[in-house]
Amino acid sequence: MQYLYLHRVTQPEKQAVQYIYQFDDHNLSPSNLVIRKLFYCMLDTLQAELTGVEIEYNDAAMVKLVGMEQAVAFLTVMGAREAEQHEYWQEGVLLSRTFTTELTPVRLEYFYSLKDLDIAYRLRFVRNGEERIQIYFAEMLRCLLPEAKEEAFLAHLTKQRVPHKVLGENR
Repeated sequence: MQYLYLHRVTQPEKQAVQYIYQFDDHNLSPSNLVIRKLFYCMLDTLQAELTGVEIEYNDAAMVKLVGMEQAVAFLTVMGAREAEQHEYWQEGVLLSRTFTTELTPVRLEYFYSLKDLDIAYRLRFVRNGEERIQIYFAEMLRCLLPEAKEEAFLAHLTKQRVPHKVLGENR
């Protein structure tokens, strides 16, 4: 059985613990069901405290990955048209756009329906501006849990049958 290796880092100043999954540690893609279940467990554990989501994406890359229809649907549900967007250019080339939007129940539910977590370059879920969950360029997936929610998160991983091993535990 292949386990997902989760790096555990304590943050005593925040009374929190961070779990980091690095895609380079495994040969699984962001569309793999086990990876999506890990993401869903993070969302389930923290959804009551999440207030917003920051999305960084590239139009062409998104269309190439999921097709025009799904890309438009994703950006529409996320409110990209209404949100203030920041563009990142390099040498006359648009690299990406970023916007932040409220994490409504409809938007949260949409994330549970995603079949590929790298639909955007970066998804950053926040609580009043403080990062709680981040998927970064299909390189890593991480969450910052209050210490009080750590056991619930680990129990949820077990309940959802996400094979995992915790590394770097420093309790």
